[in-house]
Amino acid sequence: MKTQQTTKLWGTAFHETPSAETLAFTVGRDAVGIPAADMALLPYDLWVNQAHTVMLAKTGIIPVSDAAKILSALSLLEEKVQQKAFELDPSKEDVHTNIESWLTKKIGFAAAGKLHTARSRNDQIVTDMRLLLRDLVLTHIEHCIALSEAFLVLADNTRGVLMPGFTHHQHAMMTTLGHTFAGFASMVIRDTNRFQDWYGLHNSNPLGGAASYGTSYPIDTKMTAHLLGFDGAVHNSLDAIMNRWEPEADFAYAVTILMNHLSSIAETCIVLSMPEFGMVTFADAYSSGSSIMPQKKNPAVLEVIKGKTGYVIGQLVGLLALGKANFIGYNNDSQWTKYMVLDIARESASVPTVLAGALETMTIHEKVMASWCLKTCIGATTLMEQLSAQFAIPMRQAKIIVEMAVKSSASGDVIPAENLIAALNAEGVTVSVTPQQVAAWQEPATAVSLIKSSGGPGKNSMKTSLKKLHKKLTAQRVWLVEKQKAQQSAKKLLVQMATSLMKGGEK
Repeated sequence: MKTQQTTKLWGTAFHETPSAETLAFTVGRDAVGIPAADMALLPYDLWVNQAHTVMLAKTGIIPVSDAAKILSALSLLEEKVQQKAFELDPSKEDVHTNIESWLTKKIGFAAAGKLHTARSRNDQIVTDMRLLLRDLVLTHIEHCIALSEAFLVLADNTRGVLMPGFTHHQHAMMTTLGHTFAGFASMVIRDTNRFQDWYGLHNSNPLGGAASYGTSYPIDTKMTAHLLGFDGAVHNSLDAIMNRWEPEADFAYAVTILMNHLSSIAETCIVLSMPEFGMVTFADAYSSGSSIMPQKKNPAVLEVIKGKTGYVIGQLVGLLALGKANFIGYNNDSQWTKYMVLDIARESASVPTVLAGALETMTIHEKVMASWCLKTCIGATTLMEQLSAQFAIPMRQAKIIVEMAVKSSASGDVIPAENLIAALNAEGVTVSVTPQQVAAWQEPATAVSLIKSSGGPGKNSMKTSLKKLHKKLTAQRVWLVEKQKAQQSAKKLLVQMATSLMKGGEK
């Protein structure tokens, strides 16, 4: 017997091993820790410090020579951060103090001590967080756009794949898989709009609000707004600092709605994959096994999405609770919003990408799906509507007639023409409906083709719907590129102004 070392408790029966990224997605924090929260803020605090220093020099609040020293040192520190060669010292409380302490050691107190002129850690952290949140928003938008595109491709490829639609977890009416995927795309495209709304509400500059009530120094908030890629300065310093939780909660809300949608999609696909339905099969790469049952192949990735959704909802509630009773001005309890936001981002960031991979690689059993469209009298609604429309029978009466026919149908799968005619006679309704019509109106492809309403699974409706969804998606891509370019332009301008000041300080 070969001696083997146990590294994983399942997977021998699999044809394909899940990737390291997929495994990391499913195991969460079980064996991996998370970094200090302010490590995520290092690049943003450096950006804020650089913009603030440039503004202080340009307005004459501090000498150019001191600004040059600060900017040169910040540039060196930025390199260290990018190389992961800078660690936060817990004894120095936070990212702001760590950076200022490092600067003081590097260039001396006389110059470094001027960095914090005309600001407080209160407006500093609020600015840092808005920059972080803005990047998180843009990242989520990018992932949502990619997922929406995947859904639209799937919708286009499966627009003719028949399947039962459900209400109350029971068969309802016939639809197509393409119509279902288009519905998923519509959800995520709307989620992207919600993230865009965050940008319009909160992409404004709070730097200069100081403790909460401004500063007597003649600062230029328009300049720092420009250098930080904001659309302008906030209208009220108290509002921006007192409501530190609000941009965080709006981001969390947008993420939560997205995650709720993705969780519902995940649950739908899990149910369709059950042996009792057998409509889809997930690839081994997006599945997991059991530590005891050799045959098991579990939809773990999709289950994790549901779990992450519950976690995100809890963090949103926490953010709302932190903001419910703030006295005017800054309140230190708002510091905990940072931890919640980072947790939300960490749990949700990769979900759209992983879900897209799981659905793009799953096997669709078209014949099985179609076979379920010939069970449980699922064509009854279309039969009722055609009976009403073709023979001017009041809809409510037509429903009673079809219900009677359903009741008398022995198989419970398709309503025979004789059962329908018997029900019509029982109701005293005489019409010239033929057995061929009764059969055709319950035939899956015909039933779907008869659906004419906008947004439905009918051929023309699907064509129009997909065209509109693609148009929305294209507009979102354009919007994203514009915002990314705006940030790049702001950073480029900051580098130019900082470089000019550093050269001027050398004279």
